[in-house]
Amino acid sequence: MRMLRRSSRPAQPLRTLGSLVAVAALGLSAALPGTASAAVPPVLQKPAAAVTADALPTAQIDGIVWKQVIAGNTVFAGGRFASARPAGAARGTKSVKRSNLMAYDIRTGKMTTFAPKLNGQVRALATSPDKKVLYVGGDFTKVGTTNRPAFAAFSVSTGKLLPLTGNFNNRINAITTIGIRVYVGGWFTRVGQKPRARLAALYSTTGKVAPWNPSANGSVEALIPTPDKKKVVVGGSFSTLGGKVNRGMGAVSTIVGTPGTWKANTKIKNYGGSSAILSLAADKDTVYGTAYGYEAGNFEGVFAASPKDGTIKWLQDCHGDQYDVAPIGSLVYSVGHAHFCKNIGGFAEIDPQRALVVSKAAKGTVATNTQAGINYSNWKGYKAPAIYNWFPKLNTGKVSGSTQGAWSVAGTSKYVVLGGEFTTVNGKPQQGLTRFTTPANKAPRDMGPQVTGAKAAPSVWGRADGRGLQLGWNANYDLDDRSLTYQVLRDGKSLKTFSRSSTFWNRPWVTLADTTAKKGKTYVYQLRITDRDGNRVTSPKVSRKVA
Repeated sequence: MRMLRRSSRPAQPLRTLGSLVAVAALGLSAALPGTASAAVPPVLQKPAAAVTADALPTAQIDGIVWKQVIAGNTVFAGGRFASARPAGAARGTKSVKRSNLMAYDIRTGKMTTFAPKLNGQVRALATSPDKKVLYVGGDFTKVGTTNRPAFAAFSVSTGKLLPLTGNFNNRINAITTIGIRVYVGGWFTRVGQKPRARLAALYSTTGKVAPWNPSANGSVEALIPTPDKKKVVVGGSFSTLGGKVNRGMGAVSTIVGTPGTWKANTKIKNYGGSSAILSLAADKDTVYGTAYGYEAGNFEGVFAASPKDGTIKWLQDCHGDQYDVAPIGSLVYSVGHAHFCKNIGGFAEIDPQRALVVSKAAKGTVATNTQAGINYSNWKGYKAPAIYNWFPKLNTGKVSGSTQGAWSVAGTSKYVVLGGEFTTVNGKPQQGLTRFTTPANKAPRDMGPQVTGAKAAPSVWGRADGRGLQLGWNANYDLDDRSLTYQVLRDGKSLKTFSRSSTFWNRPWVTLADTTAKKGKTYVYQLRITDRDGNRVTSPKVSRKVA
């Protein structure tokens, strides 16, 4: 069972950076906040074409989703749950039976009729290269009344259970495919009558066990082929692979399973009982992985590596276990509980952020680590991606016993889907599954500035030099907009309009000097804050008399 960090972190004070945000002329004055080192990646505005932070209506489940895979317009979701229900339905209402495996339409979020009955949880999902077959792995032993020890295959188009079976003697955690070979990893030690130490391959055409037999001496959690299909990259908690030292991850040949060079495991050393490589993914030129550690290992976050030999390309050095990763075009999405991303230009210690997106390309380098921890190495000088301003809010659930939110991320050019044990998204009830889409695909685009009411209002006081009034406020923030526009209203008329950048953890103190305010007169001020989608927050009115 995975041991995952659980900690109680104090609420953070509002960050002002001890500086002011500049406002130009018209008798208004201020100073710019300090900027980070040029070597550290900047926090970037989310690309206009990327998915927004708006959560779309999606089917829900009553437990936890460990894994999702997409085939055409269908999303298959596997985990531990007994029922599913439509978007908007409260728990216990409008429910239908779904036994650890279900499916929904990625375009609408509505569940399909696919409803096989698995008697144990699903931990792994994959499709055949032609997307016609769904492969399922986990802790189950039966599908309906049919024996299927830990492994099953279904027709994607009909949902029918297929004859292919492997008869594994323990849990499957990972599945991937190359041609007619289905590669499987987990806790098992035997497939039918053939010894296989946590790694095996089946022929999809016959169900026979292939000669591939690299063997691992610890749990296997993740598998992914390299883009050229010549190697399979393996992740988990093992320390040897194919009889050779490969700590936490390694690469083996696709036919026999001979271990090759994988340089990342000489730097990232997450293995053993309390740390591991939990997920792997790949695009045309890079392999990505996520790591966790619980008082062990030396890395938490996401890494990008060369498929050729595992040379590290960059490190998303965000402290906090990361559970899954999905490269989509020029962006790389991940889920977990990142609570410290300062080393790559992000937030210092906070309540964990459950979903992140960074650039595929390196945008800077990792700074010196300033957070103490047995599993927090100093990765200073390694290349790093940039964090984008996309921060949907997911709460934590209780199903896993680890107090987490999202465990799974997948996507296409139009959608990003998350699965896990969360029960709310952006403050609204939504259990276990959620979707996001792009502006071009009619995303709602209604996630506006997040600070409202009295907290959005400016403070107003008399200037020390006696020349009018001074206004000050902490910058607002938005879940998917880096820059917001501020219109300062005086007596209902626009006094000044300007834009400033902020994030949920960095809300600089903005000051504005109204030197045109006349002595003895009372003025009423308001702030009107707007994001690039036109969402607006208007603060309450604040009155002040010029002494």
